[in-house]
Amino acid sequence: MSAKSRAAALLAWADRLEGAAEALARTITTATGKPIRASRMEVTRALATLRFTAAQAVRLQPEALVLPGAGRAERHRVPLGPVLAITPFNFPLNLALHKLAPALLAGCPVTWKPSPKAPGVAEAALALAGDLPVRLWHGTDQEVAQALTAPDLAVVSFTGSVAVGYALQARTTRARVLLELGGTAAVIIDDPGALDPMAQAVALGAAGQAGQSCVSVQRIFVPRDRQDVVDALVQTFAALPHGDPWDEAVWCGPVIDDGAAARIAGELEGLRARGGRFLTGGTWTGRVLAPTLVEGLPPEDPASGQRELFAPIALLHRYDHLDDALAAVDATPFGLQAGLWSRDEAVIARAFARLQVGGLVINDVPTRRDDRLPYGGCRDSGNCREGALVAVDDYLTDKVLWRPGAT
Repeated sequence: MSAKSRAAALLAWADRLEGAAEALARTITTATGKPIRASRMEVTRALATLRFTAAQAVRLQPEALVLPGAGRAERHRVPLGPVLAITPFNFPLNLALHKLAPALLAGCPVTWKPSPKAPGVAEAALALAGDLPVRLWHGTDQEVAQALTAPDLAVVSFTGSVAVGYALQARTTRARVLLELGGTAAVIIDDPGALDPMAQAVALGAAGQAGQSCVSVQRIFVPRDRQDVVDALVQTFAALPHGDPWDEAVWCGPVIDDGAAARIAGELEGLRARGGRFLTGGTWTGRVLAPTLVEGLPPEDPASGQRELFAPIALLHRYDHLDDALAAVDATPFGLQAGLWSRDEAVIARAFARLQVGGLVINDVPTRRDDRLPYGGCRDSGNCREGALVAVDDYLTDKVLWRPGAT
């Protein structure tokens, strides 16, 4: 297929998915416990991901080159080969399409291994994929390990935990390995402007879909003299609707399973034992943890910057000088995204130059993502960039047709 034909196939898939949008959203909520309003948003974003990616087909046309004294050449961008895409449960449709769409546009066939915690979403999506070369695979860990050594495997694209990602990378013998891993996303409140919109954004960024996102707000840095900011955050966290994911008002639903709930309960016990003061939250209703804001622990506490909580929990830290906050944000093995509330361009420039992150979001939370923009991090947050404007490059390689001679 030509690049134009592949783009048309992606657009047709998007149209079919759009016709089944409500059913897909309900499948996501049934499988993961994601609040239905968030599931609908995910489907809308997934459609945009397919369509934005298809629009990149114009970049795949051969490039004519005139080489003075050496003839004429054409630079073609050709598919690397078969792709293994391993995707997580928390965005079972959109994050998958961030891998499948650019690979398919490039011309690569894809084996898709979805999370075993949400297989029905993948099955529903692929039922509408038409003749696109994607096969669904529920391989065991042992089968995945064997696949990583296959001589014809060209790309492994993985989103998930640091430990699993690095283990996959170590086992892969020939393929290019693309890793989107975890984060301990932070937001710095320098100049919040209106308190209510800021507090609402931070609370949603921390507790939306139970904090099960690699860019969920985990750390909040507030000037020591801004008690009004703290008060607004406490009130908003406490008021954020949580509970039944089928309730149209709810943003924070249950965590994915009993194992996750047990792990998070252990984190809460540790926070209390180390002197954390629960400003709000910390209580359970089934597998639903009320949005939780904790103060009193130093930024270097392991639960703050050293590991991903993946829960509706945020740790609040007060700072005296902006440079102290910037240093604390960077004091982590991760570097995915950060947020900064400020109206001072000098402050914004200083933070952007200093912070070791893949993206800095101004006057909003690091949880925000535009599916066109390059998205990814540094250090233990990964080694690639997703996003419709750039991701196809990871699935292509150059091939040159050269006609030597005088020009």
